[in-house]
Amino acid sequence: MNVLVLATKYFGTGGAQAYTRMFADAAAEGGRQVDVLSLLGGDLSDRSCPGRYLGDQGSRSTPWTQARFVGQAMRRGAAYDLVVCGHVALAPVGHLLLRLHGTPYLVIGHGIEVWGPLGPRRRTALRRAQRVVTVSHFTAQVVAETHGVSPARLAVIHPAVDPALLQAAQDAAGPAPDTDTVTLLTVARLSAEERYKGCDAVISALPAVRAAAGVARYVIAGDGDDRPRLRALAEERGVGDAVTFAGRVPREGLPALYRGCDMFVMPSIAERRPAGWTGEGFGIVYIEAAAFGRPVVAGNGGGAPEALRDGVTGAVVDGRDADAVATVLVRMAQDAPLRRRMGEAGRQWVQERFTFERFRRDVAPVVESALSAPDR
Repeated sequence: MNVLVLATKYFGTGGAQAYTRMFADAAAEGGRQVDVLSLLGGDLSDRSCPGRYLGDQGSRSTPWTQARFVGQAMRRGAAYDLVVCGHVALAPVGHLLLRLHGTPYLVIGHGIEVWGPLGPRRRTALRRAQRVVTVSHFTAQVVAETHGVSPARLAVIHPAVDPALLQAAQDAAGPAPDTDTVTLLTVARLSAEERYKGCDAVISALPAVRAAAGVARYVIAGDGDDRPRLRALAEERGVGDAVTFAGRVPREGLPALYRGCDMFVMPSIAERRPAGWTGEGFGIVYIEAAAFGRPVVAGNGGGAPEALRDGVTGAVVDGRDADAVATVLVRMAQDAPLRRRMGEAGRQWVQERFTFERFRRDVAPVVESALSAPDR
């Protein structure tokens, strides 16, 4: 069996790109040939691929590069038994291959890109896909209700922690360093379009956390055009000295960040705004932090609550309520035994629910059902 994976940016650093790569690896189990065609290049130094990497069209998406990408997919598509569209933007290409060659396709839905209205071509392609794989039950529900995709065609497959990162977590098993400082951590893009991540709420809560814990600091790993505003907010709240902007951290630097924090905090929200939906489709950073035995504080919107067990591996809070965020953070900052219990429960939960082995088991029947779909 030959599988063609269509990606927007296969070697990109975001969670959606990581999910697509993991899906490609899982689809290759059982001896399938899995090749990858990407629209754009990426920044990852590891360029490994489960089969052949058929190339990309450079670093910018333009009408010309898009046309070349579609042309290559059309020329190659007849040689494959299944097409995996790593983003809904590529679903019309899968639909075209189905019409031209009878090749079945499935589409991966990550979050906000499938929460709101879609153009007629994407909407039709999403409905005609043999399977639509979503990263959370929340996204699956929205896809069914908003786009009319039959529940029988939907499959929820939660992300998994990258095996290399999970191994690093196992090698570093143990509680947070025993210091007088309580360290909070967020790993996120600092984009003005992604303010829903909740860094504002954490910064606003930090004075109360410092008062309760004595000494506290907040590390924000990531970069973007919203960084100056967040820095100004920290100064305004009188905690500029307690907020560290670590900048963009490569994947190999994440273990040190997770090991060095006492809790991971990203109280994201999900809501419809004038410019469209905001929110986490799932939030792989939550389970990455849990893998390192750190309790997690997540927002109560979107797919984020599915990444933890509220009250067991961390806490779910309304990210729109700064006082509620402060209350949760203060309680956890004051209670080191609670953090240790939640962290250990989170580590065990990841081992049970978010390994690549579980991910591979979930992918196998979805791929098989797409290959044997009756309306192929």
